[in-house]
Amino acid sequence: MSTIGSGPQRRMDLEGASNFRDLGGYEAVDGRTVKWRHLYRSNSLAALTDADLEHVGGLNIKLICDLRRDEECVEAPSRLPPTNAPVILQLPIGPERKDSKLYEYLWSGEATEAQMRQVMQDIYAEFAIRFAPQYAEFMRRVSRADQLPLLFHCAAGKDRTGFAAALVLETLGVSRETILEDYALTNNYVKRNLLEKYPDLKSPELFHTMMAANPDYLLASYAAVDEAFGSFDGYLTEGLGMTVQAKEDLRALLLE
Repeated sequence: MSTIGSGPQRRMDLEGASNFRDLGGYEAVDGRTVKWRHLYRSNSLAALTDADLEHVGGLNIKLICDLRRDEECVEAPSRLPPTNAPVILQLPIGPERKDSKLYEYLWSGEATEAQMRQVMQDIYAEFAIRFAPQYAEFMRRVSRADQLPLLFHCAAGKDRTGFAAALVLETLGVSRETILEDYALTNNYVKRNLLEKYPDLKSPELFHTMMAANPDYLLASYAAVDEAFGSFDGYLTEGLGMTVQAKEDLRALLLE
């Protein structure tokens, strides 16, 4: 049963980060639920206002896992609370602009929406396999009590962050249906004026296809995992190096 709307406020009311959300309250298959105020997912923190910083400071976040590429972090550095600021751990995840059809399609406009959807599915498959070392480190940090509360984010809080959220929720035993619902919440919170930042794009339709939190995108990550490792549990063990004990320890830490 989904718990998307239950419990404390899931989305933080921040002016400068519209997709800042708590991952608490989701029910696992064993009847326990994910603890509130331990894990947060978000879009970029570069536009946080002073009022936002006061609110975020009150969450006592210890670690921020920034999944953006190095150049993204330089172009849009995160704003942090002035006191007791969290530590930032950069775990850069692609796609790189220079070798991605995503950017080629966006700036040329010479693609169909179906082609853009396929590119997005390919990118999500790449997250799981090519960037397994980054996600393995993310899971190690999530599993440490001294790193919590923890926030992880990318630029829009949808793609790289979406797979990270699915990864931890799946490991905790949250249903696939609920994970996909959490992923789709981005469609409610992403700012619709993002297109104004890219006036040179030839096709707004392709941009909106890219920005959609389409469940097929996330499911492409799952399909890549199944193909490479046989199952999600196999991915955790062989791809990310999580032992049986590590999985149990994570559940003990984040479920109640």
